[in-house]
Amino acid sequence: MKNTIVVGAQWGDEGKGKLVDVLAEQSDLVVRFNGGGNAGHTVMHAGETYKFHYMPSGMLHDKICILGTGVVINPKDLLEEIESFTGSGHAPRLRISARAHVIFPHHQMIDAKGGGKIGTTGRGIGPTYSQKASRINLRILDIIADDAESRIKTALRDVKDMLIADQIFSQAEYQEYCNSVSTEYAAYGQEFKPFVTDTEDLVRVAGKNNETVLFEGAQGTLLDLNYGTYPFVTSSSTLAAAAFVGGGAIPGVPIRILGITKAYTTRVGEGPFPTELEGDAATNLREVGHEYGATTGRPRRVGHLDLYALRYAVRISGIQELAMTKIDTLALVSGVKACVGYKINGKEIDYFPADAPTLELVEPIYTDIEPVADLSKEEWVKLKGASKAQLPESIRNYIKFIEDFVEVPITILSHGPERNETIVF
Repeated sequence: MKNTIVVGAQWGDEGKGKLVDVLAEQSDLVVRFNGGGNAGHTVMHAGETYKFHYMPSGMLHDKICILGTGVVINPKDLLEEIESFTGSGHAPRLRISARAHVIFPHHQMIDAKGGGKIGTTGRGIGPTYSQKASRINLRILDIIADDAESRIKTALRDVKDMLIADQIFSQAEYQEYCNSVSTEYAAYGQEFKPFVTDTEDLVRVAGKNNETVLFEGAQGTLLDLNYGTYPFVTSSSTLAAAAFVGGGAIPGVPIRILGITKAYTTRVGEGPFPTELEGDAATNLREVGHEYGATTGRPRRVGHLDLYALRYAVRISGIQELAMTKIDTLALVSGVKACVGYKINGKEIDYFPADAPTLELVEPIYTDIEPVADLSKEEWVKLKGASKAQLPESIRNYIKFIEDFVEVPITILSHGPERNETIVF
């Protein structure tokens, strides 16, 4: 298959950055299709750690990397990321969709005031998508235009009453903000110009030329605006289908959908988490797995692998294959379990609850799992290129148990953060 869509199959932080970096080597284009600076994709290579919030994780392979129409962009933050990447000795081959929407400082202020209720990152993502849907926001094409300052002032006038009514600004503060931001963002637009193009056409031409396109999603399927644990979700679609709308994937072109799952489950922020661990068990897993948010630095909530939720994610996103990360971390944890069903008020249910209050009532049905073999780095290296049959029996059994439950194969196994700590079956 020529193209691949990579999506998270849990609540985000599954290790998509590393897997996209691995897959990017065999791709011609890498396309981010949703989210914004709330993404935190960490890639380790040659002893260096790179954290991408905007730029696609394929940057380290010198590939053409695209920020698609579905991404919302804070120009200041993205320019800083580009500068940091260039300063580390790389030359980003970045292309930005002219149709991508712009995050302004007032979006972040709105987020800071109200986003805490659902545990947002505070980066203005939700308010930007909201004003995009209301058709009162600006796109990248507006801030690179010759009359950018005028366009920005007009757009800010459209939200003036709302900003003052919500006590984001006083009348005097609004006017000062309007003048300063219009000048600042028009200047950002001039810096952006070399990167901006019709990215959808780049993807179309790549397909026509039989080039390989890798579509990179942000967050996870269970945070999808429509199908996730609403309202504790992100503000964009995180399903594979979003690659067609936000990234320019072409219907009808052969494509595979790869979901990323950890060997256990984590979540950042508020919202239901049926298999969450507490106390010493949680602390131990969090420390062993270094479970802290790449974007926020917040400690991640951790728990047993929720196969019931994973199967739901596989089905709603059309996932055809899974890549499992952190198998090396799981080997260091005792008392491993897997959730294979849900009960509410003592009665087993046969669906994934659509609303958060109902999901909070869920009692997970667990099965004990055989402890996974703890292999040294040297032992893992020897398994490079191995088939599943050549894996230690405990790891082989764990993989098969998951495959049988979610009904898709695990085709990639990650046993460390480095690019070469990966087994592809």
